[in-house]
Amino acid sequence: MRGGVLIIGSLLWDDRHRDLWRRSRLCISEKVHVRAPICYGRRSQRNWGNTFTMTLSADDPPGQATLVPCTAIIENIAGLIAEAEALWSAEHSNASQGSIGASWGCVGVLFRDESVHPDWSAAWAEHFHSKTSPVSPVDDRGILHIPWPLTASEARRVDVDVVLATATKAEDQRPSAADIADAWLGQHNGHERYFFENVSHGIRTPDDVLIWRRIEERGPSWLRCRAYAEAVAILQAEAAQCG
Repeated sequence: MRGGVLIIGSLLWDDRHRDLWRRSRLCISEKVHVRAPICYGRRSQRNWGNTFTMTLSADDPPGQATLVPCTAIIENIAGLIAEAEALWSAEHSNASQGSIGASWGCVGVLFRDESVHPDWSAAWAEHFHSKTSPVSPVDDRGILHIPWPLTASEARRVDVDVVLATATKAEDQRPSAADIADAWLGQHNGHERYFFENVSHGIRTPDDVLIWRRIEERGPSWLRCRAYAEAVAILQAEAAQCG
């Protein structure tokens, strides 16, 4: 069984403790952009200065995420659990050994055809139940309830058998584009990097242009940062197309 990881944020580009995981576990050269229901829905106080980070939500219109195949073939349930544990360790630097979740998030899986591997899904459900609690859109069996990822360019199904992803607990009320932009505008510690890195790496939400227009209108000093030039050019072009 071939696995892949659906990445919706800094797991793709943050090098603080994730580079080794990407190099050892993922075929980065085979990554593809896919459609996925994502939004800036969670306030991250510890790592991103109370600004918004990405969440999965089955109720949101599709944005664009990245799916990266796993390097190793998953031969049994132990292999699936190992990939889930490695993903959670990359997500949470202080994760205890063997964990796959915490109060704010968890790893869920999505089988391409669950009926073909009922023993796998049952074993995964048992392990998930023993290790953590569900966070929407992951259910109490550890199954991720989102559509199967389709490639962003051709809308074809991604050629993996099982997808792993991290679900994080969203705010009770979905933030508006203005709320999201204002959180970055209200800080001066570089946490806006999360937005611009996502744009540069092709992780996109339907609200990006609205977020950008509010940021551009306010003109914060960090908008002139050279590191953001590529993302700014992308956003300016898209805003111009929208009129």
